[in-house]
Amino acid sequence: MPSPEKPGNSLFIETINRYVPEVMQTMVGLTATPELGIENYPQPSKLKGVTGAIGLSGKVNGIVYTAYSESLSKHVAEKILGGAAGEQDISDVVAELTNMITGNLKSCLCDMGFNCALSIPSVMRGEEITVSAKNATICVGNDYAIEGSPDKLRVIVFAALEN
Repeated sequence: MPSPEKPGNSLFIETINRYVPEVMQTMVGLTATPELGIENYPQPSKLKGVTGAIGLSGKVNGIVYTAYSESLSKHVAEKILGGAAGEQDISDVVAELTNMITGNLKSCLCDMGFNCALSIPSVMRGEEITVSAKNATICVGNDYAIEGSPDKLRVIVFAALEN
C-alpha cells in the first residue's frame, strides 16, 4: 500500500483558515476573518495575553497555540457565556476553543493517514510567552480579525511528520 502524501505548510494554513472561522462562528457567534498566513513562522515566537496550547502526538508531533489578547479573550468568553467572565471562565473558554480548532486539524490529518492524539489543553497568561518546537518542520501561523474587537486571534502550529 502506498504511503500517504505528506501534508505541507500550505495544507496546515488552509486547514486552520477553514476551521478557525467555523469554530468562532459556531461556538461564539462571531466572524473570524483570516489574513494571508505565514508558511515559515519564526521560532522562537513571542506571544502575550491568554494562550491556549494543545500537543499532537503520533504520526504528527507538535503543538497548536491560540493566542488572544486579554481584552479579546474576555470579549469571546463573555459572548459565549452571555455575561461577565472571570479569569477561570476565560481560561476554560480559551482551552475549549483551542481544543475544537486542534480537534478539527487532527481529524483532517487522520483522514490523510497521519493519525495522532491530542493532549489536554493548557492555558498560559503573560506579557512575554516564548514558544517554539524543537525539530518542527511545519511552522505556520495566521492572524484572524474577530468581529467586535480591535485585537486579532493568532493561531500557530509547530509540528513534525513521521517519515
